[in-house]
Amino acid sequence: AVEQQEVMMRLLTQQLRRGRDWANDEELSPALEQRLRDFQFAQRKRRETYGNERPWGILGLYDHLAGIRLDVEWAEDAAWRRTHKEPYLSWSDFQQTRDVGWNRPFFTYILLVVCTGVLVASYGLNGWKVEPLSINPMIGPSAETLIKMGAKQTSLIVNQGEWYRLFSPMVLHAGMIHYFLNMTALWFIGKAVEQCHGFAAAAILFIIPAVGGTILSAIFLPEYISVGASGG
Repeated sequence: AVEQQEVMMRLLTQQLRRGRDWANDEELSPALEQRLRDFQFAQRKRRETYGNERPWGILGLYDHLAGIRLDVEWAEDAAWRRTHKEPYLSWSDFQQTRDVGWNRPFFTYILLVVCTGVLVASYGLNGWKVEPLSINPMIGPSAETLIKMGAKQTSLIVNQGEWYRLFSPMVLHAGMIHYFLNMTALWFIGKAVEQCHGFAAAAILFIIPAVGGTILSAIFLPEYISVGASGG
């Protein structure tokens, strides 16, 4: 099945680049040709259901690629069911299975809860006040509070051995604006990544760049404190 998916993805790439007509391609086996017809049907159903509009920028690109991957998986599932004479699973039902059971984006959910809890705790530690916009334009707590919560500060990491500060900034936010921007991106992109690639892949793709960004910030911007998964 994995080899068939790779063949289909190569054919899809060729079609996008050259405009090839699968129906008139005599090199295709009947089984693969049926899979490609199933894929075309899935793409048509996707356009009928969601329209042609896509989110802007990188989110739109990933949404498009994730849709292609999901439609290829549906075509492969339909082929497997034909071969094994199993009941047919409609495209809409197959779509719904992506949001139930263990297919749900649990890492994204956990991260949203943790980041929200940490943000509330930072406001509580700051006396339920926000700093003036001239000091913190993100509508958040003071720098001292963020340091107490685990913000990156190079001197504390190097001189005091507080290595946990390489990890804690990834769930900290400078304020409400910072939080809502990051959580919006996490909800749309993180959810799509996790549903496509799984819990472990989503965790790795979040944690390693976050820690790497914090390390780079500690090296090249040692005089500044920083919070957030970007390390900046």
